[in-house]
Amino acid sequence: MKTAPRPIAIIAGQLVLGGAERQLHLWLSHLDRDRFRPVVVTLHPGAGDYWEDAIERMGIPLLRVARARNRFARLLAVVKALRPYRPELVHGWHLFASPYAGAAGKLLGARASLGSLRGSFEAYRRQRAEALLTECLVDGILVNSRSAGDRLSASRGAGRKKISPLPNAVAESVEERSRARAGWSARWGIPEDRFWIGSVGRLDPGKRFDHLLEIVAMLARDGRNVHAVLVGDGPARESLRQKAAALGIADRATLAGADPAVRESIGALDLFCFPSPDEGLPNAVMEAAAAGVPILAWRRPFLEELLDAGESAALAEYGDLAGWRGEAESLLGDPERRRRMGEAGRRKILDRFSVGRFVAGLTSAYDDLLGAVS
Repeated sequence: MKTAPRPIAIIAGQLVLGGAERQLHLWLSHLDRDRFRPVVVTLHPGAGDYWEDAIERMGIPLLRVARARNRFARLLAVVKALRPYRPELVHGWHLFASPYAGAAGKLLGARASLGSLRGSFEAYRRQRAEALLTECLVDGILVNSRSAGDRLSASRGAGRKKISPLPNAVAESVEERSRARAGWSARWGIPEDRFWIGSVGRLDPGKRFDHLLEIVAMLARDGRNVHAVLVGDGPARESLRQKAAALGIADRATLAGADPAVRESIGALDLFCFPSPDEGLPNAVMEAAAAGVPILAWRRPFLEELLDAGESAALAEYGDLAGWRGEAESLLGDPERRRRMGEAGRRKILDRFSVGRFVAGLTSAYDDLLGAVS
C-alpha cells in the first residue's frame, strides 16, 4: 500500500540570490513529492528575497517569521507556524537557522532534526554561538565540503553527531558562448575584443575581489587588452569601484550588479577568477567550470576538492599575485590551453556534481535520520 509523503520543514535564514539558496531551490524543484511534503520557513521576511516567489509558485507553503525581541520568542513563533504541518524532520538550511531547527524539532516532537554547514570549518568556528547550539540541538549535520566534514567529524562537539557529506550541485544549462558574450557586451558595454577576466558573487570585503582588479591592472600595464567583470552586489561594491579608479583601470572594469540568470551566460568569460580564500564549495566556480571557462584561483582545500591544479584549474598559493599574474598571462596567450583546461573542468564538474547525485544524497540523508531517530 502506498504511504503518504512524510512532512518535512526547512528553515532558511534567508532566500536571497546566493549559492546556498540556489541549492535549496534545486532540492525543492527535484525532491520526490510522493515521499516528502515540504514546508519552508524564512527568517528574513519583508525584504523581497529573490527565491520567495519561486518557492510559492511550486505550491510549497512559505511561512514568514520576523525578528522578535529575543531568540526564544522567535523560536516560539517558528514552532507556532510549523505546528499545523506536524513535520517529522526539521532541517536548518543555513548555520544561522540550524539551532532553530534543532530546538523546534524537539518542541514539535519531530522524529529528527538536521543542521547545515555550508561554509568552511573556519567560518563555522568563527560563528561560535551558532556552532555550539547546533551541536547541542540537532541530530545530524549536513556539510557540502569534504574537508569541512572531515574536520567537523574530528571535533569534540560535532563529532558525536551524524555528519552527512553532500556536495553542491550544478545544473547543466549553458548559453552558447558567442551569444552570451554579445549579450553581456550589449547590456554592460564591455568591448568584445578584450580578454574578459571575471567573477560572480556577493561583493563582500572578505571575498577579496580587489585581488582580481589588481591582476587586471598588472596585465593592463603590460599592454594586455584585458577587462575585469564583476557580477554581483554587496557592501564592497563602491570600494571596488574606487579601487579600480585608483589602479587606473576604471575604463577596464565593469561592476555589473546582481544578475539572477548569470549562471546560464557565464561562458561569456575568457577566464573565471575566484579570489576568495575561505569558502565551502563555491557554486560560482562550479557553474563557470561547467560552462567550460578555465578557472584561476588560490590553492585552497575547497578548490582542490573541485578541480585539479594544472589540469582543470590554474592555482597559486594564497596571496601570490605574481603567481596569479603568470598563470593569467599564460592562459591569455594560449587559447588551446584555455580550451583544454575548460573542457577538463567541465567534464569533472558535470560528472561529480550533478543534480541527480545531489537529490539522491539529500534524500538518503533524510531517510537515514528518519529511520534512525525515534
